[in-house]
Amino acid sequence: MPTVSRGEAELLPVDEALLGQGVTLTADVKAGVATLQRGTHEVVLHHKKSLASVDGDLKLLSAAVLLENGRWLVPLDALPRLLSPLLDKPVEWRAAERVLVLGRVAVPRVAVSTYVSGDMVRVVLEASEPVPFRVQQEEGRVTVAVARDLLDVALSPTRLAGGIVESVQFLGGRENVFAVLLGPRFRSLKASEQESPPRLVLELHGPPLVAGERPAAAPPTTAPAPRTAPAAPEESVRTIVIDPGHGGEETGALGPSGTLEKDVSLAIARKLKAELVNSRGLTVLLTRDRDAQVALDERAAIANNYKADLFVSIHANASRARGARGSEVYFLSYQASDDESRHIAQSEGVAEPLGAAAPNTDLALILWDMAQAEHLQESSSLASRLQEELAVVTGSEGRGVKQAPFRVLVGAAMPAVLVEIAFISNPEEEKLLASDAYQSKVAAALARGVERYRRERAARLGAPAPMPPPPAGR
Repeated sequence: MPTVSRGEAELLPVDEALLGQGVTLTADVKAGVATLQRGTHEVVLHHKKSLASVDGDLKLLSAAVLLENGRWLVPLDALPRLLSPLLDKPVEWRAAERVLVLGRVAVPRVAVSTYVSGDMVRVVLEASEPVPFRVQQEEGRVTVAVARDLLDVALSPTRLAGGIVESVQFLGGRENVFAVLLGPRFRSLKASEQESPPRLVLELHGPPLVAGERPAAAPPTTAPAPRTAPAAPEESVRTIVIDPGHGGEETGALGPSGTLEKDVSLAIARKLKAELVNSRGLTVLLTRDRDAQVALDERAAIANNYKADLFVSIHANASRARGARGSEVYFLSYQASDDESRHIAQSEGVAEPLGAAAPNTDLALILWDMAQAEHLQESSSLASRLQEELAVVTGSEGRGVKQAPFRVLVGAAMPAVLVEIAFISNPEEEKLLASDAYQSKVAAALARGVERYRRERAARLGAPAPMPPPPAGR
C-alpha cells in the first residue's frame, strides 16, 4: 500500500489497512472526527491531532492524524496500538521489512550459523520451511535474498577470525537481505541448497595457510561484563509535564489593563521549562508551546502518555474581591476546601461529580479519579513545596495549599498540582504578571519547589539524591 510522508512522519490510509477486516468507518468531515467500529470496540481519530481514543483510553501518537482527500492518514508506528484492540488480535508493524502484520501469521524462520577452518568459512542459512534463496556475489560481499513478505531471523552478529569472512549481517529490506562481508583472504565461493532440512550452505575459500602461519584473530566484540552490584533505585523524578493554562480561543481571565491569563501562563511555563532543563537536567514537556487551544481532558492524558513523573498546571487567578492577592497551589479533591476554591475551580474547569460521565469525553471520570487517588499524598507534598517557595516571591504565606475539583488534574497518573501564580484581576499583580523579570522570579521559585520535592521524595524512596543545581551565573 502506498504511504504518505508529511515532514518526518510516515502515514498510511487506515481504511486501506483495514480492508476485509469487518471494520466500519464513520466520518464527520466538518467536525474532523472519524470513528472506526468493530463489534464492541471503537477507535476515534481527530484531524490534525496526535491523540486518539481506543475503547475510551487516550493514546498519544507520534504525529497528527490527517484527513486528506477523504482519506484518514494515521502514523504507521501507531497502527499496532490502535488496531490491535479494535481487531481483537495482534497487530505488528515491522519497519525493517516494511510489513504490517494483522493477526497471528505463520512466519518462516531462518537461523544462521558459521564455521571457520584454516582456509574455509562455512555459512549456513537453515529455514523452518522451504524458502527461495537468491545468492549474488558483489564487490566486497556476498548477499542472500529471501523473497518472502516476512521473515523471523536468528542471527548473532560476530566478527569471524581468519580474514576470509569478516562478519554476517541481516540487512532486512523488502527482500530480506543477508550480507556476508568478505575479508582480504577471500578467493572463491561455492553455494549449494539442501532440502531436508531446507537450507543454503555457502562455502567461502581462501588460500591455503603457509606452514607455521596462523589465521588472523578476530577483533574482540565486547569485553566480558564485570559483575555489578544490584542497581540502586533510579532517581524518582526525571520527566515533568508543564501545562500552560488556557490557549487559543480560551483566553482565561482578563486583567484590568487587558493582560490575558493564557499569555501569562505560557510565558511562565516556558521560563520554568528552561530552568528545569538547563539548571537541573530534567526532561520537560509543555502541553502547548504556542497560543493553541488544548482540551482539558487532553492535558493530563499527554502527561500520562509521556509517563511523566510530575504534572504542573500554570494559571493566573481572578477574584471579585478587589484586594485579593498572592499565590495558591491546589491539588485534586472532589470537595473544594472552601467556597472561594470552588469558585476558582468552576472558572478553570470543574470536574463532574464522582461517578458521572463528563460531557464530550471518552474517559470515565471515575477511572480518572482512581488514577489520581494513589498520588494525592505526593500531590499534597509537591503543592506545599511550590507554595512555600512562591510565597517568598509573592508575599502570600497566608493563602496556603488548597484542594478543589479541577478537571485538568483529573486522570493524571502521577503527582499533579495546579498553581495560581497571582491575581490577574488585581491591577498591581497584573502589572507584575506582565513583567518579564517577575515571570523569571516566579519560574525560579517554582523550580526551587520542584527541586525540594525531588530531594525529599528521593529520600523517602531510598533513591539517589538529585545532583544539586550549578551555582547561579554559571
